[in-house]
Parts: sequence; C-alpha cells; structure tokens
Amino acid sequence: MADPVRDITDEALPDPPADLAAMVRRIAAAADPVAIVERSLDAVTALPDIDSAWMLLADPPDGDLVCVGGRGPVDLSAFKVPAATHGGAAATERALAASLASRGLTAPSPTCAPLVVADRHLGHIAVAGRPSVDAEPVRRCLDVIATTTALGLSHARLAQTSAEQERDRRDLALAGEIQRSLLPKPDAAGSAVYGLNRPYRKVSGDFFDFFSPPDGLVRFALGDVSGKGMNAALLMAKTASLFRCLGKTMNDPADLLALINREICETASRGMFVTMVAGVYAPASGRVRFANAGHQPPLLRRTDRTYEEFPADAPPLGIIPEIAFDARTVDLDGGEFFIFTDGLTEYRHGDSDVLGVDGLIQMLETMADSPLEERLHVLLADLDRDGWEVRDDLTVLAIDDAKASRSLDGGGGVIAAGQGETLGFLTVPALVDRVRLVRGAVEAAARLCGFDVATSADIVLAVAEACQNVVVHAYADRAEGTIELRTFRRPDALVIHIRDFAPAVDPRTVRPRDLDDIIPGGLGTHFIREIMDEVDFLPPPSGGGNLLQLIKTRVERE
Repeated sequence: MADPVRDITDEALPDPPADLAAMVRRIAAAADPVAIVERSLDAVTALPDIDSAWMLLADPPDGDLVCVGGRGPVDLSAFKVPAATHGGAAATERALAASLASRGLTAPSPTCAPLVVADRHLGHIAVAGRPSVDAEPVRRCLDVIATTTALGLSHARLAQTSAEQERDRRDLALAGEIQRSLLPKPDAAGSAVYGLNRPYRKVSGDFFDFFSPPDGLVRFALGDVSGKGMNAALLMAKTASLFRCLGKTMNDPADLLALINREICETASRGMFVTMVAGVYAPASGRVRFANAGHQPPLLRRTDRTYEEFPADAPPLGIIPEIAFDARTVDLDGGEFFIFTDGLTEYRHGDSDVLGVDGLIQMLETMADSPLEERLHVLLADLDRDGWEVRDDLTVLAIDDAKASRSLDGGGGVIAAGQGETLGFLTVPALVDRVRLVRGAVEAAARLCGFDVATSADIVLAVAEACQNVVVHAYADRAEGTIELRTFRRPDALVIHIRDFAPAVDPRTVRPRDLDDIIPGGLGTHFIREIMDEVDFLPPPSGGGNLLQLIKTRVERE
C-alpha cells in the first residue's frame, strides 16, 4: 500500500522536512483535541516556505469558524468567520486575507486546507508564506496533515463525547441512588402506610415521605415537581428535605405547606412549581388531616367500596409567595386513603386510551381482597403486561386504616388540629426527684402561651402531680421507667401530653375519690381536674403505655 507521506517527500521540495512522517504519526497518536491542534500546527510550520499557520474550527453551537491556535507573527486569537459567510475554503481565505490586511500583512494571500471527515466539515488549517506555498508538493503535504488532523479531531471528540455521556450516566445513577435514599424505608410488617416510586427516567421529579415522631402520629407527604431531568430532581430533593425538617415540629399541614411555599418561591426558577399533599394520620383514631396544593385529588376508599375524591382548593407551591392553605379532616373508619401522581392515572394504551381515576378504581376493585401493598404491585405489573405505556414518573402513597392498631376503648386520637404547634419535648426517668425537671419546661411553655405567673404556677403543679402519679401508681416506684412530656401551643390553649410505658390502665378506674371520704390519697386527681380545663386519657401510640392529655385554655369558662 502506498505511503502518501513518502510519496510527497520523495518529490522535489525546496527543503522537505526529514521528519514529516514522524510528525504526522504524532498527530495521529494524540488523543486530546488541544494536543492535536498543537502538533498539527507544528507539522505545518515545518513545511518549506510557510511562515504562519492558524487552526480554524467550527464552533458547535452556532457553526462559526473560530481561531483556536496559531504559529507566526500575527495573532488571530479573536478571529472569527460567521457561519453564514464562511462557506468553503475560498470564502474563508478571503475573510482571512481581509483580517490579515487590517493587521498590516497584505501579501502573500493565505491558503486553506479543509478539515473534512465523512462529509462533516470541521474547519480549516490556514497557512501563509512565500509563493511556493501553493506548489503542488507543499499543497499535498498540507492536505495530508489536514486529513490526519481531521481524523484525529473527529476521534478525540467522539471519545470526549462518550466520556461525557459516561460521566452523565454515572451522575444520573448517583442522583437516582441519592433520591432513593431520601424515600422512607419500609416499615415493619403490619404498617398501615405504604408508598412506592417509579421514575420514568434515571431520576424522578416525584417524591413521597412518611415518618412517625414519638407522638405516634404519622406525618406524610407526596409531591410532583413540574418538568423533568436534573432541575426537577433538585427541586424535588429540596422540597422533600423541607417537609422532613419542618414536618417534625409543625403539626398543621396547612401551615406547613404555606411555609414550604414561601421557601420555594424564593429560590425556584424558570417557572417551576410543585404540586403537593401533606398531612397527618392518627392510627389510633383512623383520622387524617391534610392540605392539598394543586395536586391530584386524594382518593378515599370506604369499607362499603364507595369512593370519594378531594380536589385541591389551592394552587401549587412556588407560584404565589403569600397564600393560605386550608386543611380538612377525614375519618377513614377502616378504609383506604390513596395519594398519587398523574403518572399513574395517565397510563396510556395506544394514542387515545388513558387509565384515569375510573380505570384505577376498577383495577383496585378487581383485587380488593388482597393486601394493599400487594394490590399496588400487581396493579403496576398488570398495566405493564397488558400493553399500557407509562409516560411520566409514577408515585403512590396509601394508608390502609384497617391495618392500624386501635385501643380497646376506641379513643378519638388527637391530630394536628387539636395539638397545635410543638413547643418542647422532654424525657425523664420515672423517679420522684427527677419530676422536678419538668417544672421549668412546663412553666416556659405556659408563659409562651400567654398565661400569667399565677396560672403558670398552677399548671406546673398540676403537671407535677400527674407525673408523681405515674411514678407512684403506673410504675409503682420501679426505677427503670421513663416519662415523656410534650407541650403544644394552640391559638386558644396549652396542650400537654404525659406519656409513660407502664402497663396500660383502664381510664374508668382513674377517678378522684369523694371529698367527704376521710382517707389518704386520691385528692391529686381532684387537684389536676380543678386546675386544667380538660383531662383525658388518649389511646397511646404503638409501643404500649398510657397517654394523658391536659389542656388549659386562655379563655375563662362561663
């Protein structure tokens, strides 16, 4: 096979470079585009009678020819030939000649060797020197260098693109892994709350979350960020993190959405927004309190197999900075509560058939006797198998109230609207001398709620008496017990929860004795009820024990 470099150098050149073949091989061996340009310019300026050389490459975004390097006395680093005018080599030579003339170099005219690979025009190598530059042997050398350079640049760009795609793939995989780590871990068997998320691509703009603080109430949320890709994934992560952080201390879902909305409005860009449902579920009572910011209507399935939707009454988050959200309360009464993104109801079959809410209900009812978690997985498997096509991220969060534990007396269970804002949480050993530690916390909470000094002192005495009863009667002075104290602020009252982990008591047996009975004991309950406006035993969260609720209102009773 003929060697084009040898064929050229064997011809009569004024001063043929002895190492031209080695230079061409150096160009071919370079993997980095910058190295290829530098080696090509070195090879070109080694040819006889060439004083200057420049590399002009097409800029991918707009196709303009841009000078990316040069050799010689004239610096053309700012030289550019617009895509609309550079055309072929002749047009580029005219533009280059005009630019050189403006810099005081009028002769000889520059010569361009095109960089072409598989009909793709990458740019030109432009040279200037004495008239012998246009001699056939020199021109053929220049063409060989240009061909080698074009092939090298094409391969380098392909390798660079492949490397970038691989980095993007790894970055997306890592982002997807991080997103999955933000989702709640499956609870132990028997949990009443279940969720699943299936991204349409590597990362998702959907999220769901649920968690249960020590008060036993389950905070939950599900959201859908507008758009797709990394921007949606980043806003999803921010919104999910805001919910997880703020949801631990805010009990009213309407207030929670309002605060998240203000945060998103401050930073969201490019018209992005988030539809979201946030709420609180009380397993002890089967009651859900939730707020909806422009999201798909949650769906309630009652035990009689009737359904009810709850449309949103507020816009999505990230649109209007200052807006109030409304919360509503629903008694599940052993039913099921579904929240989902439109990726589920917009499953398509062909060009026109859409699953919709009616189709979802129909599929849920065909396997109504199966456990909720199993139904959701079977539902998605059936859709995939029957030729339906998903077009978006898909997320579902469901509450199966039939699986929730209930107290024997069927107590109502207090949810966010009844508790209010969390003020403090304290755990102390169930010892008489440690009960004094709760006094400062209760007094501070009472003063924060607006009670005067005397009333605050009375509230402290009532709580201390209740804690003493836990130590003496519930734990029977066993040192291994603990007492949890939580304080909440409502607009009209202070709410106090006293939780122990002793054997459950029957609230009907906890009664104050008759004041006419001249016997010791039993007056502490009278004292507590005299000070506080409400004294009730509530169904405790999972884990057993007893939960006493004390409420002191700021409005005098008539």
